Amino acid sequence: MGKEQDTVKPAHIGRPASLAMDDLTRLRAVTGKTHVIIESQVQGASMGMAIPDGAQIRIRAGQAEGLCAGKVIAFCTRSRVMVHRVVYEGRRGAARHFVLTQGDGNWLCDPPVERSCIVGEVQSLASEGEWRPIDAARMSLLRRLVARASQAIMRRALDYNPAFAVWISRLISRLRMAPRLILLRLRLYFADHVRN
Repeated sequence: MGKEQDTVKPAHIGRPASLAMDDLTRLRAVTGKTHVIIESQVQGASMGMAIPDGAQIRIRAGQAEGLCAGKVIAFCTRSRVMVHRVVYEGRRGAARHFVLTQGDGNWLCDPPVERSCIVGEVQSLASEGEWRPIDAARMSLLRRLVARASQAIMRRALDYNPAFAVWISRLISRLRMAPRLILLRLRLYFADHVRN
């Protein structure tokens, strides 16, 4: 008989769920063990067709090394656990402690993820009750071109300096959000003036 595996069922993983710091601390403690499989449910569409909204996933916890590009991982952010695909591993100096990730449904890659924040590799998913491996990324040509440009910038920034890569990522995110914020302010301005 093989080694026994613990199964832990934490809160939902994805954008809407928010975990307390105590929950993240417990999750990190659990993932320090070997042979731990965590089952959870994904909320959100950031992984596109590969992991649909509401799918159950199995995470092989405690795995932060050997996660090459294409693998799907779960990782802790400030207040939640995210599930995205590895697109690059840092190669030099301090950058070796980081990976770059991106959701298949997203246009841009995420800020660098420190290996110590990785919960583990997402090995399979169940939608409609049947467990199966995670499919390869599928993106439209336009989204793939934008993603590759974003990844190229972030790869160079990460290998240069991880802190610089975080700064670049935040700048890109602000630039991406700027048109939406301007449109929202214009709508609010005109809505307020039309009423008066």
